[in-house]
Amino acid sequence: MKVSVSVGKKFGYVPRRDIPIAVRELKTFSPSRIRDWIREHKTKKDRVTGKRVQVLRSPDSIGKWFKRHPRLFEELKNEVTETELEQEAISETLFYNGTFRKIPCIEQMIIDMRGEGAKEKAIVQNLSMLKRVCMGQLPQTRQQRKNKEALIIIEDWGLKHPKRLTVDDCLKFNSEMIEHKVGNRNWRLAMRCFLKSRGLRGWNKLNGEYGGAGKYAHLYTPNMKPIFEWLERMNKEAHDASFFGFKTGCRIGASLGAEVKYVDEEAHTIWVFEKASKHKPKRKLKKKIPQDLWKLLEPRIQNGGKLFNIKESKINALLKACYKEVIPKLAEEIPNPFHFFRHQFAQHGLRATDWNLPLIAKLGGWTVGTLERYYGKMDEQTAYKEAEKFLPYI
Repeated sequence: MKVSVSVGKKFGYVPRRDIPIAVRELKTFSPSRIRDWIREHKTKKDRVTGKRVQVLRSPDSIGKWFKRHPRLFEELKNEVTETELEQEAISETLFYNGTFRKIPCIEQMIIDMRGEGAKEKAIVQNLSMLKRVCMGQLPQTRQQRKNKEALIIIEDWGLKHPKRLTVDDCLKFNSEMIEHKVGNRNWRLAMRCFLKSRGLRGWNKLNGEYGGAGKYAHLYTPNMKPIFEWLERMNKEAHDASFFGFKTGCRIGASLGAEVKYVDEEAHTIWVFEKASKHKPKRKLKKKIPQDLWKLLEPRIQNGGKLFNIKESKINALLKACYKEVIPKLAEEIPNPFHFFRHQFAQHGLRATDWNLPLIAKLGGWTVGTLERYYGKMDEQTAYKEAEKFLPYI
């Protein structure tokens, strides 16, 4: 069999020979890392000077080479994956190239999740979080990602193989998230799901519930007047629609879609139609219009049609600008600008009714559990203060 002369050269670059060597040595298919390997290990003769120079290849050309050789790519992938799974001492490559999904305990978790009806998106999210847990990488806040800050690595954590990840490890990771004020319930649920699939005792210590007074309870703003004054100066439509959202607890779709034909002028109520998420059907909810809101809406009710004439993108842009100026400390923590008013409806409502959870849940269209978890509940200090009013009469 004829062999190309170039294959026998010690320093010459031959893709079919050298790219697989780089993959086996680096245990990765990263085009940029393979490019660096080629530059360090391969040279060619410069046609002008006659001297040997480094071989330069772009990551794009290496990626295209893999696409042109799918069979070889699969063979290399299987080879690298098997090698990583057999190793007791692990490296970062265990978490890439699809190797992580093939670890037996991870495969079992995926099977369990699918058995419970989980969608592929939820499975991928859990896998991504578990990789970070095993690598000791804490999640980042939106602001940290925006500023492109370096990841926080838990000290002395190292790299942990999933089969050696314990309940205590997960509790420590959760403790670090709380200390650094990062992460959310989804991270705890991902760890809980994994520990449960392995049958480890104590998995329910990571119960996924929010502590304190609710996930977004810290967004409570006692004085809303400056916000509405700013909006009234800038845009009357945005002001009135936002005030409607604040006073009724409606989401943005229900607020901007509100129509006069659904208003009961005698009872001062309105039917609205809202969608909690794209996967759920629309709900028809009856909302009470308080006197101050009715006074604001009366001219609009006489005109007929839709109550408000403003686009979702415009009102959200105005609200972002408003929050940055009026409540700068909270501005970056408000995930959805208009939804902020739904949270304020809950928070102000709870305080105005002496923490009547069933009533506010009914008015807002929540279950009591959802209201407590996301919007707010009585903290310990308030509970003891309220107890002083009735304990003497027991």
